[in-house]
Amino acid sequence: MVVKLANNFRITAGQKSPNRHSFGQALEDSNYIPVNAKLLAWGIFLIFFIENGTLGLIPKQFYFVYRNMRISDFLLYGLTAYSLFNVKEYPRYYNSKALLLPKLLLLYFLFQFAISSIKYDYNFIELFFRLKNLWLCFLVFPFLLLIKRKGLGYLIKIMLPVAIVSNFLYILSAVTGIAFLPDVGISEQSLPGGLKVFRVYGGTFYGELFFLGFIYQWMTKKFRVYQLFLAILFIVPHILAFGRAAWIYFTLTIILILVWYAIKKREFRMAFRQIVIISILLGALFYAFTQFIPQSDYLFDAIEARVSQGQDDFKFQEGTYGTRIANIGALLSLWQNGNIFIGIGMHPLWVLKPETVEESIYAWGFSDVGWASVLTAYGLVGFIMAVLFQVYYFIISLKILKQSVYNDLLVFFVIVFLSRLIFDSFVNYSYAGLSVGLMGFYSSAFYIAALVFKFENLDGKYDL
Repeated sequence: MVVKLANNFRITAGQKSPNRHSFGQALEDSNYIPVNAKLLAWGIFLIFFIENGTLGLIPKQFYFVYRNMRISDFLLYGLTAYSLFNVKEYPRYYNSKALLLPKLLLLYFLFQFAISSIKYDYNFIELFFRLKNLWLCFLVFPFLLLIKRKGLGYLIKIMLPVAIVSNFLYILSAVTGIAFLPDVGISEQSLPGGLKVFRVYGGTFYGELFFLGFIYQWMTKKFRVYQLFLAILFIVPHILAFGRAAWIYFTLTIILILVWYAIKKREFRMAFRQIVIISILLGALFYAFTQFIPQSDYLFDAIEARVSQGQDDFKFQEGTYGTRIANIGALLSLWQNGNIFIGIGMHPLWVLKPETVEESIYAWGFSDVGWASVLTAYGLVGFIMAVLFQVYYFIISLKILKQSVYNDLLVFFVIVFLSRLIFDSFVNYSYAGLSVGLMGFYSSAFYIAALVFKFENLDGKYDL
């Protein structure tokens, strides 16, 4: 079933040449995938698996090699070096103008790292290995190499079982308040009306991408009833997380898929089919939630209270919303008192764990307000580059969606990336403003790789 499901995420390629397999056929036939592509996929998978928790199957201490360095760190640096060493395999994509801004940002981050090491008197070598999220940005190159080697489908296959298990355990954690997953935070939150819920942070291992992937497949290819169970499994944790921003983001992405495909096909029947599919999903989700989730009536009231709480926070500038407003002013003041052009550099609190309450508040203030923290950390130079990143990829994403010949898997990732750009720019109440954050663009690295690859193959014929 897992293999069949993963194959449903295949990329449908263009015309097959006489001497070459199509890209979609290469994904479907696992025997055709080169061994070096499988090994690369396993390396990327292990980085995510170790960094996101081990599901309790293996003690966390097993992964530590030296002090705070883990196996995933060595994999990260090794795969980055390996992909750059083998850049001759994908020169067309490495030299693509669609990849220019990320490469410039990486150079600027390295410049900031060098300057900050001198300014704050860091141990240069030790600090290098602590910049985990920043170095994750370099995964854009292993991702490009993986796609070029036709290993994307294989990576999805090995990620799916972990996503299923982690989402199931997340639901148990959210309902009971007991951590069934390692490396997750659980807190009890009070909501209006005297309601209290458990909020679980982390642990779903990319279930949201599988959920949106099912929606995309149902809209563009074929609806399969059995996949409803997995789709519900992947979305329920995000309902129980009581994250208002996540709810808005999923809604926005689904609307983008609906509108894009309806406009692309220009058929009323297609739009009606999409509405029916979404209605089936919502009906099945409502039934599953009421029948299988304990105290579902109480949770429905809690969801309603969470929405009203957000409205009050926005109206009176209280709670998390009010704190973020205050953080913006504090960060702008710090930026004006520092170097306006290159910012204040990488502060130790961003790469070392805060040890006091004051340090935690300080670090949280930086990481919670996107555009202001980027401006303060990297100055006008870094901020302008981040704005260009936002605008440039917005334009390229629209171009790809307009000109793409086939509705393949790469197009799906472009839509998700576009949704994120729109969400961060105009919707996110956290004032992200930019998809390039304090730690770089690591969370968008895969989307960038998919966009670059699709941008260079808009005719649907993949250079394999």
